[in-house]
Amino acid sequence: MKYKFRIKHSPKELREQRVDSLKKELSEAKSFVLFSSSNVTHQQFEELRTKLTETDTKLRFVKNTLFRISAESLKFPKELYAEDILQGPTAAILVMGDDFVASLKALKAVFGQTETVKVKIGFLDQAVYGGSQVLEFAKIPSPEELRAKLVGMIKSPLYGLHRALSYDTQRLAVVLTKIGEKGGDTNG
Repeated sequence: MKYKFRIKHSPKELREQRVDSLKKELSEAKSFVLFSSSNVTHQQFEELRTKLTETDTKLRFVKNTLFRISAESLKFPKELYAEDILQGPTAAILVMGDDFVASLKALKAVFGQTETVKVKIGFLDQAVYGGSQVLEFAKIPSPEELRAKLVGMIKSPLYGLHRALSYDTQRLAVVLTKIGEKGGDTNG
């Protein structure tokens, strides 16, 4: 019986290709977060993947050994691939753009109420953060929210100034109108 499919590469070559692919993605990523992916349904991952496509982010499932090899060769800090961090099933959020907060907000939106996901560690803007610290970044307002707040803060005093100036001029106009109606007699 002939085999329909033949193995073109040995397992070692396949492993090396996976390491090279992961190294390339990690070197291109500006930030990344590792989290445990046990007890998570396929539907939750697809929802997260959908939300992450809105940002410049990729969701990957990584083998701990291959991640360790890739991180060591890229000279990442040792805290990222410590034995206690790389335990159990691991998923990675690879942020390709500058705004990692939007990706963390998506993670928190999908898994915020559940206890199924535990953030292991994050490498954000060339600094290592623990799991609880990473989720604190999700509370930071987005640049659009900050711009809206700034416009509101600028607009509010301007409206107050406009109202104060126009109120006095309106009051002056009312007084002058009443004086004019009395016939211009200012003595009463």
